[in-house]
This record gives sequence, structure tokens and C-alpha cells, in this order.
Amino acid sequence: MNRKTSAWTIPIGAALIFAALAGASWKAAAPGAAAPAAVAPRRIVSLAPSVTEILFALGLGDRVAGVTDFCDFPAEAQSRPHVGGFKGKSLEAIVGLSPDLVIGTRDGNEEQLLSSLERLRIPVLSVQPATVLETIASMRTIAAAAGRPEAGQRLAAELEARLHALADRVRGAPRPRVLFVYGRDPLVLAGPGTFADDMLHWAGGDNVAADAGLPYPRFSLEAVVARAPEVIVEGAMGSESAADAARAYWSRWPSLPAVRDGRIALIEEDLISRPGPRLLDGLDLLARALHPERFPPAATAGATP
Repeated sequence: MNRKTSAWTIPIGAALIFAALAGASWKAAAPGAAAPAAVAPRRIVSLAPSVTEILFALGLGDRVAGVTDFCDFPAEAQSRPHVGGFKGKSLEAIVGLSPDLVIGTRDGNEEQLLSSLERLRIPVLSVQPATVLETIASMRTIAAAAGRPEAGQRLAAELEARLHALADRVRGAPRPRVLFVYGRDPLVLAGPGTFADDMLHWAGGDNVAADAGLPYPRFSLEAVVARAPEVIVEGAMGSESAADAARAYWSRWPSLPAVRDGRIALIEEDLISRPGPRLLDGLDLLARALHPERFPPAATAGATP
């Protein structure tokens, strides 16, 4: 999730040293700060779905020796040995895969697990992107750790180009007030310093909970009504029943501008929650929900320009 300042902890492994990042605050303006690995790892265990997606996008899928229970994209990743879920990953399962590099996230993995791997002299890279730009930079960091810095540069450059093209497209447009919902019972919103808050910035919207004082504030419906959001955004798992449930829930408050104008955006959750290569797909959908006027339907074949 988005924090204005984030530290990227890079544990020191037996054969992998990231001197430029170890123990220091990571800066978004310093892409490629991690030096390429002296010996490219051949067996990499991923401890996060976002890391798995990055590795496959870098063309390193053949080196992925293990993944978590939630690493479901691309489909090929599901066939890799599993080492556990969000919490409670198995140290024994990881060690049994004989990895020469383990990559995880600081928020998504127990510190004890990462420390145990280090004590066993298994190289560990822990990343924690907190913004869209940091997500892109993490791809350079992971690629360098895997001995493929050029692949990281290519992927990051492609995503940066898409990001800035999208920002140019919505620049100057009126910024709608947006309610970004994480949960409805209780009602939990994206507040200041969250990943979603940063995405809204790029997509050309203003977060109605930006002044909440907490990253994930609980709001009363009365407070939501008072803030009159013009767009409501929720993450969806892709089922039509979930979409129907969201629309039915918000339809009870027809006075909300977003409900009155039918501007309830349901976006595939993984596209707006995983800090990986598909994040730009989610950001594109978010920008289209906030600024449909800037994304007119493509002209049909033979139509007059």
C-alpha cells in the first residue's frame, strides 16, 4: 500500500549483496540502485503474487521454482510447487526447493521467516513498493537481483511510457471526488498514503478520504453522504453476483452523486491491488471510469473521422 516514505529492506544473502539499498530508505528517483547479481540465480522462490507476475513478465518463468497459494497469474505459475499462503508459509517447503534466491514483500511475509532464510545463508530480497512509480522501479530491482537487468529496464521503460501517456490524457480534466472502497461491512476506505490514493492521483481523481488521518479509515454512511462522492470505486473478483451486490448496496443511497449518475466502477481487484506489471491495466480502467470523456469509443471501420 502507498506510503509517502517507504524503506526497502534488502537482507544480505551469502552470495547476493545490495549495498546501495541495504538499511536505507528507498527513493523512487533511484531506479536500478541494486547491482546485478554476480551469479544469476537459477531457482527463485516467490513469496508474493506480485513478485511472481513480475518474474514471468521479465521472461524468468523458467527459473521460478516455487510460489504461494495465491500466485494465480499467469496460469503457468499455478503449476509450480506451493510454499504456503499469505501467512504461515513453510520454511521447510521453501528450503526443500533448493532456492538460490527468495523474493518476498515486507508486509506480506513474516520477518521471522525471512530471518530464518538468511540464517540458512539463502539469499533473500525483500521489496515493498508503496506507489505506482516504486512498483515500476521494483521490476528493475528484481531483474537486477535475478541477473537480468536489461529485461528490467525494458519492462520498466514500457510501463513508464504507458503511465505518462495516461497522465497526459487526463491532464487538465476536472478531478471528480472519488470514494475508493476496500470493504463495506464495516465501510473501510482508502485514505491518505495508500496505494489506491496514489493511483487516484495518476488517474485524475481526488480521494474524498484524503484528509482522514489514517490510511484505512472506517467511515459512517452519514460521513460518506456528506462528502458526496461523484465516483465510487470497488475492487471486484470478477463474478457478476459480486457486481450486483455492490450496485444493490449503493442503490440504497440515491442522493449520492455517484449513485444518481450511475458511476459505480467495479474493477478486477488484482489489477488495482497487486503492485505488478498489470497495474497499468488497472490504472487505465480507473482513469476511464473517472474520465470517460477522455477515452471516446474507437471509431468504427469506415466511419468518417
